[in-house]
Amino acid sequence: MAKNNSTFPPQEEFERVVKKARSSDKRTNFLLPPDASYTEKMKYNLCKSIARYERENKLSEQKLAKKLGITHTQVEKILFCHIDKLNLEELTNLAGTLALSLEINSRDNLVNVSQEHVWKKATPKAH
Repeated sequence: MAKNNSTFPPQEEFERVVKKARSSDKRTNFLLPPDASYTEKMKYNLCKSIARYERENKLSEQKLAKKLGITHTQVEKILFCHIDKLNLEELTNLAGTLALSLEINSRDNLVNVSQEHVWKKATPKAH
């Protein structure tokens, strides 16, 4: 049996689609590149967490925008991870608006976001 060395899709087509998606302002989901910076990873995880919040709470994009106090266009940028158009500080504040807590581990390059209230995580144990 002859070995098929072709890939699906062909490399040229793959590169064309990636280039078109990266230049789009439309409803295109962006993936995190393998060489993403720490800041890009943080922004990406925050976007995914806000999207999870929307899904788990069965909110429409319009209701999420109202809850966050931002425009529908801004919500779309978050939900589709257009991290190049988003500010880390703003994303952090929006996560706080939704009572999402952040756990940052710079050693392992991890950013965990959960729906627990921040004060619960920060409460010291009694001695």
